[in-house]
Amino acid sequence: MTQKEFDKTVAEVRARHQALIERPNEVREDFYNGVYKRYKYPVLTGDHAPLEWRFDFNPETNPFFQERLGVHAAFNSGAITFGGKVCLMARLEGNDRKSFFAVAESDNGIDNFRFPRQASCNARS
Repeated sequence: MTQKEFDKTVAEVRARHQALIERPNEVREDFYNGVYKRYKYPVLTGDHAPLEWRFDFNPETNPFFQERLGVHAAFNSGAITFGGKVCLMARLEGNDRKSFFAVAESDNGIDNFRFPRQASCNARS
């Protein structure tokens, strides 16, 4: 893979990830039970995992831009509001079926969940 192809692939992967993170979650109008709303998209998936976890962006050590840590899915999240954010502690499962925990946060708890390097959910006040 040439440097130009590598850069193009990185740009495409980053653009797709950013679109996923910023996608608004829509209320499904076809569902109503009088108690809660159902949304079109899951709030957190394995695809929300940071690209820096999944890829080595150095063309010298990863010349074919292969995924180093595949994240298969997100499960069993618990939610709490902290510091003005909605925080999810989720169990993420890698492609190798091994699990690890991570904190994701959102401003509204419906969409735009991110796994920040330093989550405000972890900050002590």
